[in-house]
Amino acid sequence: MRKDAPEIDGTNMPALDREGHAVLDLDGYIPFLISAIGNKWSRSSSGLYLKEFGVGVTEWRTIAMLAIEPRITAYRICQVIGLDKAAASRALKGLEERGLVKSWQEDPQNHRKLVELTPEGWALHDRIIVVARRREALMLSDLSRVEVTVLAELLRRMHKRIPDLLAIDSQDF
Repeated sequence: MRKDAPEIDGTNMPALDREGHAVLDLDGYIPFLISAIGNKWSRSSSGLYLKEFGVGVTEWRTIAMLAIEPRITAYRICQVIGLDKAAASRALKGLEERGLVKSWQEDPQNHRKLVELTPEGWALHDRIIVVARRREALMLSDLSRVEVTVLAELLRRMHKRIPDLLAIDSQDF
């Protein structure tokens, strides 16, 4: 454990199994909780969006990002929503083939393509966002408005630490 690692419970002592091995308490292990919720939420969203709208969650995230920031590059999409380059490329190619996005090179010298939603892409966005917001409301329905605000702030603060997490290597432990 790094000397400067924060102590969660004040002891940094792991739970032990019957043989004395350190084990995770999944009920309190934040990476597990975030991952389990995110994976199951994404998988169920993808299935629903494919069935109802013909796009998976990766395509939906790409469409949503293009609604937030029109006329951006694939790199920017990857940077903000955490997609890998290949997944973003496949999503954009499929969306362009369906006429939901269009892309063009602003400057032929630098090979960067800008991407934006077409009117058909906007129409699909406007249909999916209603379902996405209802699903979010369902997931948050057991929380008060104050708790939702606090949760969002805590997650934003954790998100800001991602560059620090990515910078850690084995020599830091």
